[in-house]
Amino acid sequence: MPVEIARLDDNGRLYLPASIRKKLRSKEFYIEERNGEIILVPIRKKIEKYWGIFKGEDLTAEEIDKIVEEETEKLLRDEL
Repeated sequence: MPVEIARLDDNGRLYLPASIRKKLRSKEFYIEERNGEIILVPIRKKIEKYWGIFKGEDLTAEEIDKIVEEETEKLLRDEL
């Protein structure tokens, strides 16, 4: 895997190389700091595990919204 370089501007914005942006196809990331390293995790990947969770269920839109809200809160508590 070729090494790419990302740069910070004077305002602290991080610019990712186009080749990496195209592979990730995400514009929002969770940012984790581990042992002095920065880990970017595409948000899309974090929520993909919930895709199809309600398939075959007989739930109202309100019930689905409530479940999604509860699961999102759990995810954020675990991640932050």
